[in-house]
Amino acid sequence: MSSSRTLLDLLYRQIVRAIALGTLVIALISFGLTSVVFLVTANLFTGVTMAIAFATSLGCGLTLVLLADKRPFWQAILPFGIAIIIGEIAVAVWLPELRLATTPFLAVVILLAGLNGQRSFTIGAMVACIVVVIAIVALGPESETSVIPIHLLRFLQASSLAALLIAVWAFLDQVMSAQMRALQLADQRTQEAESARQTAETARVEVERRAAEQQRLLDLVTELELPILPIDDHVLLAPLVGNLDSRRAEQLRSRILGTVAAKHAHTVIIDITGITLIDTAVAKALIDTAAAIRLLGARTIISGIRPAVAQTLVHLNTDLGEIATAPNPEAALSLARRPVAA
Repeated sequence: MSSSRTLLDLLYRQIVRAIALGTLVIALISFGLTSVVFLVTANLFTGVTMAIAFATSLGCGLTLVLLADKRPFWQAILPFGIAIIIGEIAVAVWLPELRLATTPFLAVVILLAGLNGQRSFTIGAMVACIVVVIAIVALGPESETSVIPIHLLRFLQASSLAALLIAVWAFLDQVMSAQMRALQLADQRTQEAESARQTAETARVEVERRAAEQQRLLDLVTELELPILPIDDHVLLAPLVGNLDSRRAEQLRSRILGTVAAKHAHTVIIDITGITLIDTAVAKALIDTAAAIRLLGARTIISGIRPAVAQTLVHLNTDLGEIATAPNPEAALSLARRPVAA
């Protein structure tokens, strides 16, 4: 929200800068021409026109300076608006024939105030312009007899109306340009957001792909770490190597039970020749695994119990229960192929 407000403020400042600069150029040209005419003719009305052009130039110049100094927006447009109001009052007092042609310029003050974005400020500017209009009408001559030469009057009226049209056109042109820049910026932000979304989507797909690859590798490691080999149609061999901790024991139980159910095996040979350490946890894991296998209707044979391991099991007072044992996998296989006594 703050960035959008900053962008609008920047665009409005550019609009006011362009209008003030254009008005300043016109006012300086008018001041120069009327100065030359005043020096030649010493005409009062030419002098008034010169003074109005000077006041307008001063107001526009102050507005440009305040904009360049990054002052608050209402402070920047204040000298411009005051210069227009002073010019209208001067016209009403010294050039009453032009009051109706120049009064519409007060609309520029209201338009500039509206860019500030503060309703109270805009209402205040509108009220001030209404008061000035009432004063201009009140200061108007009772008679419409013109004291300005007719050719000069027509020139001033035409110039005032033309300047008003140019000011309105410049204002609308700058507003439209600001809107186009805002739309272009919005399109650019939309494209950037879409590009960021596509980048995030690509990154998400890549993360999912890597996660799937890591899971596949983990499954492969688990399979290699705890292999379960089918010996024949109904006998499975699970050779164990290394330490059997709680994680490996849970994975062993899960894999054996799944394979028993899938292969409809009736015997599982667990070879612990490669187990380097047997403790209470390992013994309990083997007993729990055998009990789970028995619940599936199969039996368990443990092979490869070395003398040191057997002695450890005795010291731990571990009862293998109904679990059959064999000295090696070959003997366990022969035992597995024997019919089970009724």
